[in-house]
Amino acid sequence: MNKRFSWKTFFPIQLLLAHVKHNKILTLSWVLLLLFVTQTILKKYGVPYLYLTPEYLGEVSFLSYFIIGFSFGGFIIAFNISSYISNGHRFPFIATLSRPFLKYFINNSFFAITLIVVYLTSMIKFLIQQNEGSGYDIFIFVLGFILGCSVNITLSLVYFINTNKDFSKLFGKEDQGEEEDIASKTHLGILHKPVSLENFYNPDREWNVQTYFSSLFKISRARDTSKYDIAKLYQVFNQNHLNAALFEILVFVTIIFLGFASDIKYFTIPAGASLTLMFTMFVMLTSAIHSWFRGWSNLALITLFLIINFLSQFKFFSPPNQAYGLNYNVEKAEYSDEIMDLFSNPINFQKDYLHTLGILKEWKDKNTMLKNQKPKMVFITASGGGMRSAVWAFSVCQYLDSISNGDFFNKTQLITGSSGGMIGLSYFRELYLLKKQNQINNLQLKKFRDNLSKDILNRLGFAWTVNDLIFKFRSFEIGDKKYKKDRGYAFEEQLNENTENVLNKKLFEYYIPEKESQIPMLILSPTIVNDGRRLLISPQPISYLTNLKPQSTLRNNYIHESVEFTRLFKEQEATNLRFSSALRMSSTFPYVMPIVHLPSEPEIQIMDAGIRDNFGMQTTLKFLYTYRKWLEMNTSGVVVLQIRDLEKNKEIIAGEKNTILKALTAPVGNIYKNLFATQDYTHDQMVQYASEWFEGEIDIVDIVLEQTEDKNLSLSWHLTKKEIEMIHQSIKTNNNIEALNYINTKIK
Repeated sequence: MNKRFSWKTFFPIQLLLAHVKHNKILTLSWVLLLLFVTQTILKKYGVPYLYLTPEYLGEVSFLSYFIIGFSFGGFIIAFNISSYISNGHRFPFIATLSRPFLKYFINNSFFAITLIVVYLTSMIKFLIQQNEGSGYDIFIFVLGFILGCSVNITLSLVYFINTNKDFSKLFGKEDQGEEEDIASKTHLGILHKPVSLENFYNPDREWNVQTYFSSLFKISRARDTSKYDIAKLYQVFNQNHLNAALFEILVFVTIIFLGFASDIKYFTIPAGASLTLMFTMFVMLTSAIHSWFRGWSNLALITLFLIINFLSQFKFFSPPNQAYGLNYNVEKAEYSDEIMDLFSNPINFQKDYLHTLGILKEWKDKNTMLKNQKPKMVFITASGGGMRSAVWAFSVCQYLDSISNGDFFNKTQLITGSSGGMIGLSYFRELYLLKKQNQINNLQLKKFRDNLSKDILNRLGFAWTVNDLIFKFRSFEIGDKKYKKDRGYAFEEQLNENTENVLNKKLFEYYIPEKESQIPMLILSPTIVNDGRRLLISPQPISYLTNLKPQSTLRNNYIHESVEFTRLFKEQEATNLRFSSALRMSSTFPYVMPIVHLPSEPEIQIMDAGIRDNFGMQTTLKFLYTYRKWLEMNTSGVVVLQIRDLEKNKEIIAGEKNTILKALTAPVGNIYKNLFATQDYTHDQMVQYASEWFEGEIDIVDIVLEQTEDKNLSLSWHLTKKEIEMIHQSIKTNNNIEALNYINTKIK
């Protein structure tokens, strides 16, 4: 090179500046991926772990990292295609080079290299810190990622090298100056609008490039384009854009194919790969919009969002998630204050009271060993918290069953709570029933804990990416009822598969076992989005939990706080509800799983129970109040086992220095941050009041999952091996051992 090298006119630097100036949304997708893999954002919800320790077919393996790498390769190619289409016309010298897209890719590789290096560094560091494998394992995982990424990038580049035509292939090496009409030869971009000829080359706005990478380790001088026919250079770009568009169509076809094949376990890719696939689609979509609308692209994106938002209210475009087993084809249930008054009338109250009184007598008969000794009654409450709470609640019950020789669960009458905690307790209760029916021999098998620890998020995330974000086009049937497949369906199917289908029952199938006190009553209480009430789900009639009995000394215009599911939806076949759907309704954490729509008028929408009663204490204390006289006469008191995933007494933290941003976000942020703490305050007040109206002994015993700043378990449906081990080890903390032994002593 005759002239001195300058960084300012170096093509990779110019491309970086072009991205910052013209491709902010495109660059944002790359930044978000970096923030995920470095555990900078959403660590609390376990999103970084989906990349750092991915699972495929239930294992962290070479193949799981290969798939993550392959998805990264696809994202990198899509990123470069979008960049090439958006920025290529600003650098017309590229069209004069052989293999123009490959040259562009090499010079635009800062983004790809940064992402790969940062990911591998973060991944290796994480695996070493978490003891997720030996040095050999880590080497294999790294190799899997690099191979996966390389295969995708190599295949894509081979496609472009063999299909993209450069100037010499289209017109010959010597054909540089003759003008011709290209209107009949212009290739349409299909997904992308070709840049107009007047915008393709403008010397006043042309980015100044003097040097570029002509290969990985060679810097060459950029050709002067003034001697070339600009119309022909323009045609080179159009031809390249056509191939890029065909590549993008192939990606969309692949996604649709995966949607049809999503029930085949081999196609259920790691959740991190699904998330990356979603980013890839976003990159291609925004690129297409940008190419069509240019300076109006932001307005176009907003308009597109508003259109999609408008269409989403119509069931054809966005079928609502349903509770499987309910009949949506009959007349809808009326949901009104008048109906709630009708269901909570004194006649129903007395009838349901006597019904459950029969269950309590069955409980007493099986627990009264000595004539003059009254048994303790156990209530179990469990907090929500995704898979960590499910595994924790199950492990606590398994341990108590072991040290009490089965007596603990025998004395349990009621189970309440929310989200993951109720899934863990439901699984243990079902296994307990199977043991009583001689279908299993031992509740202490490690396999049961392992079953509950298996990943659910892969299938959930995959369904979201290939199905829910595009169009819910697949259905399934239960008897003569048809429902749409979405991520709610994926969650239930994976949960049932993980637990060997023992929870794949209908609600009515628990009526007799509960009525005969073979197993404790279990009451789910998801939240009604419409008005904040709780929807109480039980196979037993329980109107006494929704009734506010009038008192002669009290005058109050009361409102109904809870609604009884089986009465409200009797005509919609409430007792045919799939039990896994009931568990899902109680665990519907916003955005992760779809809001459940029930067949009522107005339509009830359901979400997580934890919003109203994360620890199940409202239901427990209402039950205790209703049967206080019987419990005082027939038991020696009650033990309330509260299985918590978070400490009750939190350290008081000093307020942070205020900024404008914090001042704006603090009110809402603090309400959410203290949501469960405020429930604790309310519950403790209610327990104190209980000592005034209940003359028996009440023991509230907390079993707490150990979490610290350094050992914070993710709120997710995916756990790492380290997190699972931490949950199992929490049983052995001094406080928990003391509390568990105390319970065992009290119930004897």
